Amino acid sequence: MDIQKLFEENDHVFKYIGATILEMKEGYAKLQIPYRIELCRRGNVLNGGIIMTSMDFAGGLATMTVNDGIDQVTQELKVNFLEPMYKGPFIVEGKVIRRGKTTVVVEITFKDADGRIGAIGLGTWYILRDKKVSIGK
Repeated sequence: MDIQKLFEENDHVFKYIGATILEMKEGYAKLQIPYRIELCRRGNVLNGGIIMTSMDFAGGLATMTVNDGIDQVTQELKVNFLEPMYKGPFIVEGKVIRRGKTTVVVEITFKDADGRIGAIGLGTWYILRDKKVSIGK
């Protein structure tokens, strides 16, 4: 299964921000987000909502690698914004730090092209076992 193609075809936000999946392995996901002016706020700084959205994707993808259910949803995502981000491409990494029976906790970092950390996050994903989240029409 080509996970990149699956997301591009079924998730309009993933496609809009131009996310590319660089790596996925057990407990880990790494994405690249391009610098594009339409993703920026005034001052040509990457919008915080775009940063948080890409961190949500990285955490969700990391969760997918350890999910023994059929789907997952973001239960909580906390982000600390540390530096303005304006030098792309950006790298977003999600690392599973705890896998429980019903939830997965992921630590996420967002870095610029120089490796400078712009944001750190901690998220919890709830594992769905009996009903897949439907893809809208």
